[in-house]
Amino acid sequence: MADMKFDPDRKVLVREGVRNILNPFDRRALAEALRIKSMLGGHVTVMTMGPPQAREALLECLAAGADHAVHLLDRAFAGADTLATARTLAATIKRVPFDLIFCGRYSVDAETGQVGPEVAELLDIPHVAGVCKLDFTGAVDHVIAERETDEGFETIKCKLPALITAAERLVKPIKVIEPELEAVRNAPIQTITAADLCVDSSVFGLAGSQTRVSEIITLETTRRVSMIAGGADEIANKLTERLCDSGLFGKWQDEDIRQPEPMPHQVDGPSTGKAIWVLAETIASGLRGITLELLGKARELSRQLGSEVVAVLIGSEPHRSVVNELAAYGADRVYLIGREQLAGHNPLLYANALVPAIERLRPHSVLIPSTANGRDYAPRVAARLGLGLTADCVGIALNERDELVQLKPAFGGQIVAPILSRSWPQMATVRPGILAKPKPDWSRSCVVEELPIAIAHDDRYRVLARSTIEGCASAELDDAEVIVCVGMGIGGPERLRDIEKLAGVLGAAIGATRRVVDQGWLPRQQQIGLTGRCVSPKIYIGVGVRGAFNHTIGIHRSGIVVAINSEPQADIFQCADYGIVADCVEVVPAFTKALSARKATLAGRSSV
Repeated sequence: MADMKFDPDRKVLVREGVRNILNPFDRRALAEALRIKSMLGGHVTVMTMGPPQAREALLECLAAGADHAVHLLDRAFAGADTLATARTLAATIKRVPFDLIFCGRYSVDAETGQVGPEVAELLDIPHVAGVCKLDFTGAVDHVIAERETDEGFETIKCKLPALITAAERLVKPIKVIEPELEAVRNAPIQTITAADLCVDSSVFGLAGSQTRVSEIITLETTRRVSMIAGGADEIANKLTERLCDSGLFGKWQDEDIRQPEPMPHQVDGPSTGKAIWVLAETIASGLRGITLELLGKARELSRQLGSEVVAVLIGSEPHRSVVNELAAYGADRVYLIGREQLAGHNPLLYANALVPAIERLRPHSVLIPSTANGRDYAPRVAARLGLGLTADCVGIALNERDELVQLKPAFGGQIVAPILSRSWPQMATVRPGILAKPKPDWSRSCVVEELPIAIAHDDRYRVLARSTIEGCASAELDDAEVIVCVGMGIGGPERLRDIEKLAGVLGAAIGATRRVVDQGWLPRQQQIGLTGRCVSPKIYIGVGVRGAFNHTIGIHRSGIVVAINSEPQADIFQCADYGIVADCVEVVPAFTKALSARKATLAGRSSV
C-alpha cells in the first residue's frame, strides 16, 4: 500500500513499478486446479491481466506446476473496473476450450468478489462462489461443491463447464521455493494484447469501464490507546466506567447523530419513477438487519429525488409476513417475485428474476446487501445488463447530478474511493452494520405488487443440501452493537465459557480470529478479518487477540476498540482505544462481575 500512488488526472491507481504478489485466494485456486489435474489429468493454464511486473506471479504459478501462462498486457487494459476486467478475461478464455475456471474468492486490495461471477455470466456458464470443498467422484458432466454461506454451508451440484471461486479453506496453498522459481525464470509466457481480442479497444480498460473513481481518500488511524493498569478488579471497574460513559447499557453518544429523519406516510397508485430499490434479504428469524439499514438510506435518497422506496422480495413464497415490517421501516412499495423454482438462494435464477424486472421498471438505483448471497447474484445481474456495480460500500449519497456516490473501501480499509457509475440504473452492494437503522413507524402501509416475471429455467446449478451451524453468531455480527472477539491468547477452548458469560452480560455477539477458527474452537462463520467478516460495532473487545493486519482489517469501522492481551507488544494495542496488559483469565471474570453489578444498578434506578 505504501508503494501505491494515485493518478489524479486519470483517477486510477498507478501500479507500474509496484511489486505484484499472488493473491492468497488465487494461490488456493491454483492449488485446487493442480490437485484435480493430479487426480484426473488435464492441462492447467494460468492467466493474469496486469503491468509487466505481473509476470512474476505467472512464473510462480509455472513453478508450482501450471502448464501454460497467459499475460494480458496492454495499456488499453489499464484502469479497468470489474466489468471491463471480466470482459477482457472472458474474451481471452473463449479462445480455448475449458472445463473449469478457478478464481480467488476476491482480491486482497479491492475485495469486490465480482470478477469471477461476471466472467461466468459473460461466458454463459454457472458459477459457485466461496467454495470450500470440491468432489468429482463418479462425475463426468458436473461437480459437487460445498459453499460457505453466512449461516453455514450449501452443497451444490453444478454442471460443467463452470467457474469456481475459492474460499480460504478449499485447500492449502502451494509454496514455491527459490530454486523452483529460478528453474522457470526463462519459461515462455504467452502475451495477449487488446488488438488480439477485439478491433475496438474501447471496450477494455478505463474506456470500457462503467464505474469511475472520483478520488482516493487515505484513511489514517486516529486511535490513541489509553492503557488501563492495576489489579483485575480495579481494571474491570475503570473499563466498565469508561464504556458506560460512552453509552453502554444506555444511550450511545452518536445515536442522535446517526438517526435518520422521520419518514413521511405511504404513497398510493403507480410508481412515480426514479425509485430506489432495496433487495430485501431474509433469514429464518425474518428480515436481516442490513435490509432495514438499506431502507433507511433509501428513504433519505428518495427524499432528495422526490421518488419512492421499493423493497423487492424474491423467493418461492416471498415472506408476506415481513411486508408490514418493510413498510414500517420505509418501503412505499413492495414488489413480490415468487416462483417455485426460487426456493432458496440460486444466483442464476435470482439473476433471471431480477434482470427483466430492472429492464422493465428502470429504477434509479438498486441497493443489495453485501452478504454472501447478495455478492453472489449481484455481479451476474450487472454483467448481463452491462451495468457498473460497486461492491461492499460503506456509504452512499447523491451528488448534484443525482448520481449515486458509492464509498468503496479498499486495501483493508486504508483508503476509501468515492465511485460513480456511468450506467443507469446505479447498482451497489452495501456492507452490513454501517448504516443507521430508521425508527419504525408501524402506522405506515405500502403498495404490494406481484411482478409477473417469466423466469427462464436453468438446471445447471442445483442446491442439494443446506446446513445451518447451531449457535453460529454470523448474522448477529452484522447487527451487533457489542462484539467480544476471541484470540488464541485466551489459552484454549475451555476458556470460551468465560467469554460466553461476558458476552451474555454485554448482550454481545462473539467473533473469532482466523487461528481460533482453524483450531475448531468456533465456527468459521464467526471469523472476523480479511478472509472473514468486516464488522462495525459500537464496542469491540478483543480478548487474547494478537492484532495481525488480516484481522484488524475487519474491525476498522468499529467504534470503541478494547484490547486485552498479556503481551505488551501485541499489535492490537496499535489500533485500540483502551488497552489492558493482563492475563485474560483474571480480567475477564472480574470485568463480567463489574458489568453485571453496573447493569443491576442501572436496572434498579430505572424501576424506581
